[in-house]
Amino acid sequence: MKTSKNLPIPIALLLTFLISACSSSGSLKDDISGKYTSAGENEYDYFKDTLEVKPNDDGKYDIQRIAIWSAAKKDDPERPNKNKKAGVWNNYGADEVEVASLQISDTTLRITEPMTGRVRIFEVNTDNKTITRVSADGDKKVYTKIPD
Repeated sequence: MKTSKNLPIPIALLLTFLISACSSSGSLKDDISGKYTSAGENEYDYFKDTLEVKPNDDGKYDIQRIAIWSAAKKDDPERPNKNKKAGVWNNYGADEVEVASLQISDTTLRITEPMTGRVRIFEVNTDNKTITRVSADGDKKVYTKIPD
């Protein structure tokens, strides 16, 4: 049998490619993981939310709003929710943990509803360190990453 002298070069190139591919995905995981915050308002209330994104063992991501705060703009004792007194911040607790898949081609996290098949999309911008949550009605909420 003949052994090729040029065989080590393609093997070295292949190993270099595999190592660089694996290391970049780990970096993306670190860029996406963390806590994000958002603030907003509507006609009646102010809002502050905190979102947490963590990688799980399956190669997917756990997403959870861990703090949901709101405060009324004006006193209104007739309101059906907690926001009856202006300036008093009310905590609505945390949402349940949801599992999202990362789509690398457009850097989005996607949660598929098991019963309806509807997909919720979270646009990830690693340069600006933001996640944009697009709701079903087209409303966008931007979360900014909190430094560790």
